[in-house]
Amino acid sequence: MSKFSETEIQKMMKNLDLSREEAIQLLQDDEDDVSVELTAEQKKVVKKMTQSDRKKETAPRKRERKVDKTKKRLLDFFRIPLEGAGGKVLSVKSETELEFWFDGATYNIKLVKHREKKKSLTFSTLCAIM
Repeated sequence: MSKFSETEIQKMMKNLDLSREEAIQLLQDDEDDVSVELTAEQKKVVKKMTQSDRKKETAPRKRERKVDKTKKRLLDFFRIPLEGAGGKVLSVKSETELEFWFDGATYNIKLVKHREKKKSLTFSTLCAIM
């Protein structure tokens, strides 16, 4: 009597088109292969071979913000008349926003520079290039 279940044997016989003896022998061979102990060095090799390559995670780069000298000049241009009219400039936030006090209230001026729209390629511009 074999130590393998009848369903395992029947499954092997059907799927691989084997005789009963061949199926039992194949199951025994598979079991023998699993029972082999690996050395520490072999385990390291197996681990290395089974690990997939992963992209190393990198920290996001901190980009240094460029100072827009034109915006800075414009905010200075607004600051001088405000102070002359009795206002008090409270803060200037990185050449984009001017916060000031005037007649008992606090105000903000936000300066936004709009970018030029990109020219899209059309059929006529492609024909002109060629």
